[in-house]
Amino acid sequence: MSELIRLVYASRAAFQPAPVQQGVEPSVARILMQSRRNNAHANIGGVLYFGDGHFFQALEGDRKAVNQTYQRITADPRHRDVTILSLKTVPARLFADWSMKYVPAEDAVRQFIQARDYQRFEPLRFQEEEAEALIELFQQQGEAGGRAQKKRPAWSWWRRVFG
Repeated sequence: MSELIRLVYASRAAFQPAPVQQGVEPSVARILMQSRRNNAHANIGGVLYFGDGHFFQALEGDRKAVNQTYQRITADPRHRDVTILSLKTVPARLFADWSMKYVPAEDAVRQFIQARDYQRFEPLRFQEEEAEALIELFQQQGEAGGRAQKKRPAWSWWRRVFG
């Protein structure tokens, strides 16, 4: 029987973020497209947030599949300083319906970081408890705002973002 895990990591973008058009930074949009395709094949789910030049992501699934995905991320030239913030066995997925959910929760994240006395989004400084609390926030945000977008084919997302 496989072991279900949740791996949470943060990294710095190795690229200069472009101005956001249609809600998602263009390099992040490409990462999302690739992640959704790869994760669906590997039966991995999760959530991704990008802010202030940092990635924050949770990956959920079989230990071997999640570890392989994480190894690809650490080798990806778009990421620097890839750091695991939390790694644990979990009884169930928080993001079971998402191959990779992107949460545009700017206001909620700003409130989250201000409540913890950060000046900006700096997830590489997070302790495990902060990472887990942010994952819970994203799970709540996803439930509240994204039910209609679940399990849409990748091409429909691409069309919504890039018209």
